[in-house]
Amino acid sequence: MVTDPARKRRIDPGNPDVCPVYDWHKLFSSPETLAWSAAGCRTAGIGCIECKAKMADHLIEWIAPIRERRVEYEKRPARVIEVIDEGSKKAREVAKATMECVREAVFGWQKKRSEVRNV
Repeated sequence: MVTDPARKRRIDPGNPDVCPVYDWHKLFSSPETLAWSAAGCRTAGIGCIECKAKMADHLIEWIAPIRERRVEYEKRPARVIEVIDEGSKKAREVAKATMECVREAVFGWQKKRSEVRNV
């Protein structure tokens, strides 16, 4: 991952506000790590590789429960189908209501239906 483009060498101070790795720290790291990363970058106290490694550690920690759930679903493929079917049913209900609103807004279907029925 590209870091601060102005930071060419390890001894060059950087700007975490333009570094995508720092943005990832904002998502996955603790406030303490965020402060460590910002200060270390600005003072050249840490290198980009060290910063990336710390961010990756936090990302792996954050994603661990998701991976565990994935393994459980992998063991029970029938449950995956059940979850998909349940979600599809809910989505169809929402979509049906949404499409009724869209048709009314675009075509004025209720008005058209009453006009057709009265003819």
